[in-house]
Amino acid sequence: MTSRKRPEVKFAPREVFEGILEYAVIPTFDLVVELPEDGGVVLVRRTIAPYQNKWALPGLRMFKPESIDDVIARIAEDELGLDVDVDGKRFLGQYVGRFKTEHERQDLSTGYVVSAASADIRINPGHFSGHQIITKWGEIPPTTGAMYRYYLAKYFGHADDPREEPAPR
Repeated sequence: MTSRKRPEVKFAPREVFEGILEYAVIPTFDLVVELPEDGGVVLVRRTIAPYQNKWALPGLRMFKPESIDDVIARIAEDELGLDVDVDGKRFLGQYVGRFKTEHERQDLSTGYVVSAASADIRINPGHFSGHQIITKWGEIPPTTGAMYRYYLAKYFGHADDPREEPAPR
């Protein structure tokens, strides 16, 4: 795994972020995190919008001045407590999520597959109420968000296109 110096990110104050949500698309990254030795991939149960109380992949938005590798490493560390191999990342695709929450929020999510150095998961309790490990398409809970089902369908080579399912409103 690659040791990275994390850049200092810029957070917008909430009132500024509200304005951004009103007028701009939010760039986000979502990760299919592979655990070592064919240990499966991690799903998390979200406690925050969008996709509150749904199963999801770990993900966050990108901040200035992060690179793609920086945001991937930050997501894995901050959301799961894991170190991942950003040099070996694999692009999965992109998904536009539209939500009726937070000013008709719209995200442009980019999905990547990354390998974790260990299976010692420590979820972020401020964002998630639990996690589970899945090893095949049939194990995905029905309450998994459409965006995450899209990435998991690509990852597991499933023929259905879950983009036809509406995002939570």
